[in-house]
Amino acid sequence: MAGIDSIIERILTEARESADARVARAESDAEKLIAKKKEQAKEEEAKMLSEAQAVIDAQARQNRATQNTKSQRRLLSERVAMIDEIVEEAKKRIRALPVSDHLDMIRNFVTKNSEGEDGVLVLSSKDKAELPSDFLTELSKATGSTITLSENAGSFDTGCILICGECEYNGTLDALVADRKEEIRDEINRVLFSK
Repeated sequence: MAGIDSIIERILTEARESADARVARAESDAEKLIAKKKEQAKEEEAKMLSEAQAVIDAQARQNRATQNTKSQRRLLSERVAMIDEIVEEAKKRIRALPVSDHLDMIRNFVTKNSEGEDGVLVLSSKDKAELPSDFLTELSKATGSTITLSENAGSFDTGCILICGECEYNGTLDALVADRKEEIRDEINRVLFSK
């Protein structure tokens, strides 16, 4: 029986050794797999962090661009408001000029626009009331035509309207400024904001 015990003992020893070898291989394989998975997890974490940082950076750039656009719009709005104030102040000062200056402006406008045609001149009630008696005679002579005064005053405060036949030339302050609005605004902008 000692021989059978010896055989059984040897079989058990070989089985233990074989099992131990399998367990050792399994543990080694498990450690390799764990190390591989840890490395993959680190790579995935780094990739996710990089992608998240890219999203954060893109959002920050977009926020800066949005703020810059808002700042530019605000600055432009302030410039436009300032230019509008200057235009209104200029119109106010022109309205406050002496009548002689108003009449010079009217004279220049009529001379430039009559083109030798007879015309009717419409003035504001203020300018009409202070019109020198020889003004229309001078205008007629300067234009080579007959310029008469409208019986009705215009509903404007400065400037004139010249009616030549079917054509009406609007020389009121508001119309002249409106016609040259962009040019005036560009000039004010250039003077105030050019670097």
